[in-house]
Amino acid sequence: MMKKIIGLLLALVLFVFSTFFVLIILLGGGNNAQQASASTCKPSTSTSTPSSQASEDTPEDLAEKTEPEPEEENTESSAQAEELINVPEEYKQPIKDAAAYSGLPETIVAKQIKQESGFDRFAGSPAGAKGPAQFIDSTWAAYGNGGDIYDIKDALAAYGRYMKDLAQQIEPLAKGDKTLHLHLTLAAYNAGPGAVLEYGGIPPYPETTHYIEVITSGAQIEMSSGCSNAGSAGAWDGDLGDGEWTNPCPGCIFTSGYGLREIFPPGDWRNNHVGIDLASPGAGRSPGTVIIAPTDMKVVGFLPNDGCVTTKQNGAPGFQFNFCHLDSWSVSEGQELNRGDIIGIEGGRGGGTQWAYDTHLHFEIYNPESPVPAWPYNGHNLNPEPILKEKGAWVES
Repeated sequence: MMKKIIGLLLALVLFVFSTFFVLIILLGGGNNAQQASASTCKPSTSTSTPSSQASEDTPEDLAEKTEPEPEEENTESSAQAEELINVPEEYKQPIKDAAAYSGLPETIVAKQIKQESGFDRFAGSPAGAKGPAQFIDSTWAAYGNGGDIYDIKDALAAYGRYMKDLAQQIEPLAKGDKTLHLHLTLAAYNAGPGAVLEYGGIPPYPETTHYIEVITSGAQIEMSSGCSNAGSAGAWDGDLGDGEWTNPCPGCIFTSGYGLREIFPPGDWRNNHVGIDLASPGAGRSPGTVIIAPTDMKVVGFLPNDGCVTTKQNGAPGFQFNFCHLDSWSVSEGQELNRGDIIGIEGGRGGGTQWAYDTHLHFEIYNPESPVPAWPYNGHNLNPEPILKEKGAWVES
């Protein structure tokens, strides 16, 4: 009798272990399959070192970050050559046709349609917008050419005509800058071409600047098989002017670079970092070092909720700078600053909260064509790293 009981117990134990092992395999395989099918963009322009002091980086975020995988050689020359992903089959050719007609990148068109209707041809809104491209009746009457507002081909063709018209209206403001032209066109779509022309650039509406970033970053992360960036500025190839600058964050280290990063979920606009982060080692969440003017400049504005001081360079080429997340500042609008003058104290201010982030300086540079004062994501951002290095103001390694 005892032998039978022992035998039954051994059989039960083997059954439990074998079932558990099979479940592990099945669950592991499912996760791998999901990861393989997901589109993940790796940072291509940043040489940053992960740090808890990076803008909007939390310890939990950074614990999950991994080193970027080596880039494969890219033989495609533009986002137009990339394969569209996450787009329903019946939308792909109409999107390509609309992009070709309007001059917009295919990924931008795809992201806009997803943003507006979620690829639902019968989508509607409380404001009366209808169909896959969310036209209101008056706009459809002007651009629909008698088609069906709910038909995918008709709606995308009308969208192409409408976006081409917007692009042509604001084209003189772009002065040949393709990235700025794209951003101005998206601004005209969101805020109206009249507002863009009135301000001589992207209107300073939070909704509009947010919309531009959602579309451009989402187009790259969600819609492009090769993660091509269709809508971000970056390099400055003009004259930097005479003389050297001073490091704006003395004693700081480089913690986060310019461009795409993987801090937030895919598609989150905050993953497109339009500046660089410099931080005092070990400062945690306490006031850090003094932040100083890297060159002669004038204070032209503030974004107090995010601890930002905006300045404009006195000499050529006339860049603007944002010094953000400051704990405090000791300058006033219109004040002239000489190279080395103190602007404020390094901090972690953001969203109206004194310690939204670990202590660091988020530093942005804007090209000379930027409206004054410059604001984030206005289409005129430049990568500060090569400029600071060229001017002898990079952090000590």
